[in-house]
This record gives sequence, structure tokens and C-alpha cells, in this order.
Amino acid sequence: MTTKTKAVTKDISQEPQKVDVELTAEPKTVEVLSTQDSQVADLVKEAPSLEDTDRVLAALKERKVPNILDLPEECKPLYKTKYRFRWLAKDKNLESKLRTSIWMLCTRLNSPYIKPQRFKSHGAVEQGGMVLAFASEEAGQAREDAPALRSAELVKHYTQDLATQGDPKRGGFYQPEDDGESDDGIEME
Repeated sequence: MTTKTKAVTKDISQEPQKVDVELTAEPKTVEVLSTQDSQVADLVKEAPSLEDTDRVLAALKERKVPNILDLPEECKPLYKTKYRFRWLAKDKNLESKLRTSIWMLCTRLNSPYIKPQRFKSHGAVEQGGMVLAFASEEAGQAREDAPALRSAELVKHYTQDLATQGDPKRGGFYQPEDDGESDDGIEME
């Protein structure tokens, strides 16, 4: 078995070239950020410089920030005239809230006055994690007046009903009799 070698000849008269190679003994460190830290890092990159801060703040002052839970424009003329509207949280209690209260979800079928583009793929109007519901004005007014009526009934019960029906011997409502004299013996007019 013979091995053939090939000889490479080089002109030695040429000066060797220097190649700069940086050798580092320390490895490069890679920093892994959490999702939230990564978002903050991206926001820091987008933040305006000191020179741009005044311009950005002036633009923000002029811009009016819309309220995302404001009623849709087409619902405002009907509010407190024909219907009451309310935003309900889209949470695990939504179903029981709708089944046990006066509120009904605004859908394409029962709310044709709402623009079609406001409805999401599930069929309801949703903004900011809330869904729009409505009730009739009469039901809304009755619900609004219920605490005041209940309070008036309790006041009447404790001031008038017990005075006429209660028995003072059994712990009922006590109403003093006016005999025309004060406690100190002076007659009152």
C-alpha cells in the first residue's frame, strides 16, 4: 500500500500576513426575559427621548380618550325613553344574572337599531370584556324605585302600623298619650 502525497510549494519570500483574531476566555451570556419583562423592554425601546417628550405629551393632552364602556351612539336616543341599557361582566355569573334579573342581551334579532358591525362573532355586543344588555323602561324604573318603596314601607310600618296595631303590653310600638302637660308640670298651649 503506497500513499501519495502532494507537495505544496509556497514562495517564502512573501511576508506572512497577520490575521487579528480576538480570543476571549469569557463566554457571552444570554439573558432570557419573561413575557412581561420582554413587553416592558419593548416599551422602553419605543419610549420617546427627552427631546420628544414635550411633543408627545402635548399631543396626548389634545387627544380625547374615548370611554370604552360608553353606550353605542344608536342606543343613546332610546336610553330612558324606551329602554334601559347596562354593561354586564362576561364572567361565570353572566348566565345566572340574565336568568334571574330584568336584563336581556342585545342581539341582532332583538336590537335591530344597533349597527351590525358592533356585534361580535358570538352574536352579542361586547366591549372591554363586558356585554351589552337591555330592559324595558318600565322594568328599569320599577327596579330603580324598589329600594325607595321598600324603605317607605318600613318607615310606615314602624311609625304608623305598629302604633295602631301594636300592643304595648306585648312589646309593640309605644306611642305616648298627649295630655297637654309637659314633664315639669307646666301646661302647654
